[in-house]
Amino acid sequence: MSGELGIEHGEVERASSRLAEHGDEFVTALRYLRVRAGASSWGDDGLFGAFVAAYNRSALTAVEAYAQLGGTVGGTGDALAVARRRVSDAEGDAGRRIAGAHDETGPA
Repeated sequence: MSGELGIEHGEVERASSRLAEHGDEFVTALRYLRVRAGASSWGDDGLFGAFVAAYNRSALTAVEAYAQLGGTVGGTGDALAVARRRVSDAEGDAGRRIAGAHDETGPA
């Protein structure tokens, strides 16, 4: 068991890529649903016209909410990638400073 605190950069990078891909796939799939939600598939403008219109409005509202969710998933993947890069940079900077402090002579 290790007492170190750290992240597995490869795993975080893979997870961020998967999240970004899922967000893109989500938004792409919703394009089809957005087109379908606006179409009256029953072909009736009479008695059921009001129900079809209400259903279409409800379906479009759901599709827009799901589109926001897809954007959030993709954005989370992008943010995770940025965080991983910043941690990696900070680790590199800290390592260089520690090595530099070790090389310096004089009181610690």
